[in-house]
Amino acid sequence: MIQSAPPPKTGSDGGNDASGDDEVEERPTWHWVGFGTIVTFACWLPLAYVAAAIGKHVFVSRFGANPSHDEVELAFAAMPPMERFRWTAMQMLPHVVAFAISTFAGGLLVGRFGTGTGPREAALSGVVTAVIALGVSWRVLAEGGWGAVVSVVVPMGIAVGFAWWGGRVGVRKRTKKA
Repeated sequence: MIQSAPPPKTGSDGGNDASGDDEVEERPTWHWVGFGTIVTFACWLPLAYVAAAIGKHVFVSRFGANPSHDEVELAFAAMPPMERFRWTAMQMLPHVVAFAISTFAGGLLVGRFGTGTGPREAALSGVVTAVIALGVSWRVLAEGGWGAVVSVVVPMGIAVGFAWWGGRVGVRKRTKKA
């Protein structure tokens, strides 16, 4: 469906036009950047749901089922710095893995099926995905500070790196098939 051939052309006499049987119109590379972005979001949505369930499990195991906001703040403030870092990492890691898998899948599609595309276009789909995700979470950016810097740099690095890697793997698969 993604790269299927168009129906055969018919000539003026109603028969097949032999000159156009094997010609398939190639999509521009920017189409593939868009397809990679769409696939990334399509993969990311269910994986983000799973990541949120894991995060909730970690939270409940630490603070109980129905803690108050004050209880959580007091317990978090009482944690030693290393434990606080570990707990925060355990909350973030499932989301980072979900995003990385999704951008890899989007890049893989671009590299594998895109005509004339490669890791560069796959990485561009990662950039577009990260920019859209950051646009959706504009409140974090509006707060400023180091949190805003981290929330821009980390998703951009993950998206570009894993999409590029997916594109590279996709190109290898495409060349093995040919």
